[in-house]
Amino acid sequence: MVNEVRDRSREILRAEFADAAATFCAEHGFDEVTANEIAHGIGVSRATFFRYFASKEDAVVSAARGAAARGAFARRIAESADAAEPGTTVWTIIRRAAESMIDMADTRGDALRARIRMITDVPALKAHLASQRRTEQSAVADVLRGRVADDRAAHALAAAAIAAADLAWQEWARTPDSKLRPLLDAYFTALGAVATTKLGPAGSGSA
Repeated sequence: MVNEVRDRSREILRAEFADAAATFCAEHGFDEVTANEIAHGIGVSRATFFRYFASKEDAVVSAARGAAARGAFARRIAESADAAEPGTTVWTIIRRAAESMIDMADTRGDALRARIRMITDVPALKAHLASQRRTEQSAVADVLRGRVADDRAAHALAAAAIAAADLAWQEWARTPDSKLRPLLDAYFTALGAVATTKLGPAGSGSA
């Protein structure tokens, strides 16, 4: 219990520091500031900053991704799977787990949109986000392994799930006043159906 409380407290502090660091970078320009300047700007020592983050990229991406970047999505998939009725598709279970992302979008709104756009615009941040996605995908695959037919299926489903969520987040960030839930529904539905889509005549797809 003590360790759980300590871990929870650390996660809360990490989230607060990440939020402050992202705000500082948005105000001063990510490429214009160093990790030391960020630490000073948010009122912590350099040692404290690096106790919570590996780099300034880690801090900013963590602020935009929230708990999802630290394995929460995989944990919620496991919880969703444990609670699901027999016969529920794995894809439905994964979509249910993505519900946890919606509160963050609804609560943080335009500030989070701006941070996601900042990540898209800064190559170093995009690279760090890609690395986090790979870690997240691996965590999801680990959860799915044993719940699906084989290892390849687990990895394919994990990749598709991360892609669906990421596409929804990107469209949400680019579209003022949009809601994340219908975007998640749209991308999960599209990717869930694509494997069974029949090939049509050349040129029959939408432009």
